[in-house]
Amino acid sequence: MPQEDAGDDMGTDIDFVGFSGDCRVEGRVDLADSRLADLLNGHTTITVHDVTVFSMLDGHTQEFDKLEISRDELDIVVASGPRGDPKRRLATKPNGVTVKLGPYCAEGFMHAPPTANPVHSFDGKPVMVAITDAVLEYQFCNEPVSQWFRTLLVNRELAISLRTAVGAGGMQPV
Repeated sequence: MPQEDAGDDMGTDIDFVGFSGDCRVEGRVDLADSRLADLLNGHTTITVHDVTVFSMLDGHTQEFDKLEISRDELDIVVASGPRGDPKRRLATKPNGVTVKLGPYCAEGFMHAPPTANPVHSFDGKPVMVAITDAVLEYQFCNEPVSQWFRTLLVNRELAISLRTAVGAGGMQPV
């Protein structure tokens, strides 16, 4: 698949799956940052190419060559692409959390310094916050769906609630 020139282009075209209040958006984004989280936290809008939008209500789809999406329309994004510079990673402790965003509930692990309380420090985090080993629950065509994802990026500004959870996602942190 040919890549589009996006000016400050790092040349990485990655899969994109985002969940909005009433739909799921799938396509490709040109990663102009080191990680998808950095792209979403650094820009108020992103452009998704080769897009399919799925209605959560009835499952109908619409396709677009490209779609510009405002970050404040995205409740949750599935993390994909590179993990970023290993030299910038810090030692953290996984903390079980449950986050409610619109029609979605994500349960998994938020990583924070060993002495930090992730619930109390949530407001000081970037807009898109990583939840690992996450189970995402929602309704699709009036049927319950429960999916596991290695990492989800949840929109802190759209979170309805955040609470600690014991045994988040039914798993142990890795």
